[in-house]
Amino acid sequence: MAITVYFLRHGQTYFNCFARLQGWSDTPLTAQGQQDALRVAKVLAPLRIDYFFSSDLKRAVDTAQLIIDELHPANISRPTTKECFREVFYGSFEGHSNEEGAIWASHLGGQRLRRIGELVDAFGIRRAHDLLKEADPAHLAEDSQQLDHRLNQALKLLGALPDGSNVVVVSHGSIIQYLAGTLDPGQQYANPANGALMKLVLDGQRAFVDGYNQFAL
Repeated sequence: MAITVYFLRHGQTYFNCFARLQGWSDTPLTAQGQQDALRVAKVLAPLRIDYFFSSDLKRAVDTAQLIIDELHPANISRPTTKECFREVFYGSFEGHSNEEGAIWASHLGGQRLRRIGELVDAFGIRRAHDLLKEADPAHLAEDSQQLDHRLNQALKLLGALPDGSNVVVVSHGSIIQYLAGTLDPGQQYANPANGALMKLVLDGQRAFVDGYNQFAL
């Protein structure tokens, strides 16, 4: 037996539309973002959901609540919010264009890249976030050491659930990408789409990705 966790990126927000780094900042779900949540609800409908978590950021909570209200899983009326499932914090780059953070961070690595995704492709997920912290004028952006600490908390929480549990976690693109890339460093993972799923299996002391950026179970 094992614990199966379905990590879900929240629905589309206004900052997603404007290609701005959202991090711990929050903008509301768009109409499309609400539809993203309802679409995922249909995907999750056949699943017995034992636990339902979300990040404590509003866009994740709102996505989770829309799904719960649509599915009415047994004994679950609202998501359990946990800070460890929050998005990556981007420090001074919060609310700025994706391009700005990528240019400054890649400059430190001797390149000129215009998207965070290109930064990850060029330097790997861990080094990319270390460069973003170094490039942040306030040096408040989360680096790999800080992200590792948060995700260790998340995995410890999930791993303590009863064997055989099915778990849904509404989280965020960059933190889901970081988790996948850390657990499976030989594979390059893109930032997941709004409303896409990552299937994570916790089997004893082992955690592995069993599906990524999917729109079906």
